[in-house]
Amino acid sequence: MTEYHFRLILSGPFTGELSDKELLDATDALGEAGCDDCSISLHGRGLELEFDRDHQTLQEAIASAIDDVERAGYVVESIEMDRDAVLPIRSG
Repeated sequence: MTEYHFRLILSGPFTGELSDKELLDATDALGEAGCDDCSISLHGRGLELEFDRDHQTLQEAIASAIDDVERAGYVVESIEMDRDAVLPIRSG
């Protein structure tokens, strides 16, 4: 498996600026849905999840992260990657 680094920008059942409670609730829901391999932060358009996900291919890593996010009730607005992130971080 290879670890891939990418970010998902989310929208969801929140509007405007998120309160501390909404951020904690989102963190809990995303963790329960399988997003325990990412860091969560506020983004101008919602939430940003920065993943380091192990998978066979980049496409499978992103697809599985999107599935987890949608299971938690959020919508992926965009996928962001650094130029060097298309190369594996490490191989195992």
